[in-house]
Amino acid sequence: MNIYIVRHGETAFNVGEPRIRGRKDVPLSELGVENAIKTGIELSSIPIEKIYYSKLSRAKDTAAKIKEHQPSAELIEEPFLLDISFGDWEGKTANEAFSPEVKEKWFSNPHDVLIPNGETFYQVLDRLHRLFLRLRTQEEENVVLVTHGAAINLIFVYLTETHPSHYWNFYVDPCSISQVKLHKDGRVSIISFNKIDHKSNR
Repeated sequence: MNIYIVRHGETAFNVGEPRIRGRKDVPLSELGVENAIKTGIELSSIPIEKIYYSKLSRAKDTAAKIKEHQPSAELIEEPFLLDISFGDWEGKTANEAFSPEVKEKWFSNPHDVLIPNGETFYQVLDRLHRLFLRLRTQEEENVVLVTHGAAINLIFVYLTETHPSHYWNFYVDPCSISQVKLHKDGRVSIISFNKIDHKSNR
């Protein structure tokens, strides 16, 4: 199975001094919609069978733009693709949310930070594990996952069996496309990561 992992398009919380999004339902910006359209065009030559998306509107609307170029693809809301719950931090900038000590730890050892009233990395990794166990039982050749930056960071932590302290190594841009291949023998190949050239090509 080929899995195309797409981060949702830009929102108002992604620009200027970014705000922590998490479960806050922040819509796509005008540029976010434009780049979602470009992402759909970029994937249009691939016969996608299923498009899984987080229910938050920024992911759902990005998935809908991909679907416009995939008439036979099935759109499926996937709870395991929700963004990490950032609890009390949501809607705040890093400077508003973090003390200096927490800010330093968040960027050096993020897995050790307890998000107040939020999820842990290990809870997210558990639901991603369950998602990929299910995907491995399916027969589709090409599927898309439309999700969030934090979830994608942790997808690659999971797939590469990397320690969660390396969370920031897997940062991806809005409307980026990463491709992985799940082999029938259990191996995983990373074909591409954080592909963004389609956003400037058209």
